[in-house]
Amino acid sequence: MTQPTAQGPLAGINVVELGDGTSGPYAAKLFGDFGAEVIKVESPAGDSSRRRGPFPDGRPDPEASGLFMYLNTNKYGVVIDLDGKSGQAALHRLLDGADIFISNLPAKALDAAGLAPAALRQRFPRLIVTTISPFGPTGPWAERKGDELVTYAMGGMAYSTPGMPDAADDLIKEPPLHPACFVAETIAGVVAAEATMAALLGRGHTGEGCHVELSQQAAMASLQIRDVTNASYVGSHYNRLLNPITIGRMPNFYVPCKDGYVTVAAPMEIHWERLSQMMGDPDWARSELYATEIARTANWVTLRMKIVEWTMTLTGDELHALAEQSQLPIFPFYSIRKMANSDHSRERRTLVEVQIGGKAARMPAAPLKMRATPWSLRRPAPRLGEHSTAILKDGMAA
Repeated sequence: MTQPTAQGPLAGINVVELGDGTSGPYAAKLFGDFGAEVIKVESPAGDSSRRRGPFPDGRPDPEASGLFMYLNTNKYGVVIDLDGKSGQAALHRLLDGADIFISNLPAKALDAAGLAPAALRQRFPRLIVTTISPFGPTGPWAERKGDELVTYAMGGMAYSTPGMPDAADDLIKEPPLHPACFVAETIAGVVAAEATMAALLGRGHTGEGCHVELSQQAAMASLQIRDVTNASYVGSHYNRLLNPITIGRMPNFYVPCKDGYVTVAAPMEIHWERLSQMMGDPDWARSELYATEIARTANWVTLRMKIVEWTMTLTGDELHALAEQSQLPIFPFYSIRKMANSDHSRERRTLVEVQIGGKAARMPAAPLKMRATPWSLRRPAPRLGEHSTAILKDGMAA
């Protein structure tokens, strides 16, 4: 293994990652971001995210994928062909000095490469083996294949999207939604990193490693607190339609404004009084149709249109500023570009400047800050097989 080159809360911890896509690489990245020495193992074909982009100027380049660059910063990179015994032996040598092994490859691929968790646990008793799979290694769905879309949908998240307070107006025209990012795989990566960290702390007491097995579907299902609670304790089922039963007290809406969308939430009487004042205390707000919580809920359709007439005269930031003064939960929806260019993001260095394919770019920094051991971008994502010769030492470079 490599000698520690970084300071951080996890300095001295050695991680071997045999991952592809987002979940496994992101889990390993979180360790690397805080000082662990992470060796990323790729096949000769390379991680599939190298081919996903986005790419500078839209020109495909496996060494300039924005997704790959983000997921694999602060790592070393080696290429090992696990189809042969020499490659498997090389990986075992890496594991001999490792504290953690993280993989999201299919169980059959791990078995074929001599990397079955049970076998690794027997050979390396102190090693923490973390595996991420679509549905976990047991149960009737254990052998099913799955990816981001499959586990997002089968974990319940897609059906619940859109959710309160936007919801759907028409179930046919507005089917379940998936955002333009790897939600299920990223959440699985975060949960895997947390569980692995807990296992690492546990090893400090027992001296023994363990197998951490994560179901990506279960990680998504764990986010469905509202729906699980309602189904368990009330016996109700979530209805995706925009209606008072699922949307709660009124007003509680996503509504358009002058330059985008905002949430307007004024569910309690004190909120409604403040909102009415913000809107200029219009006569309609004191009418029988809207003067009470019961009336506002019963007439929520026309109430929404009345509020839209007002919000369309102001920008999201103007509405947010007014709401801050009145202590109301009204907030705008930022595009990625607007968030990235905000003064807050710049001051906190939410994004950092990098070079991708010879061009300036920005990517997210670590999602949390530590004052004594701050995050740093120690090294960019590795080129395919960049550190093979230095780390493997026996000619295993691609």
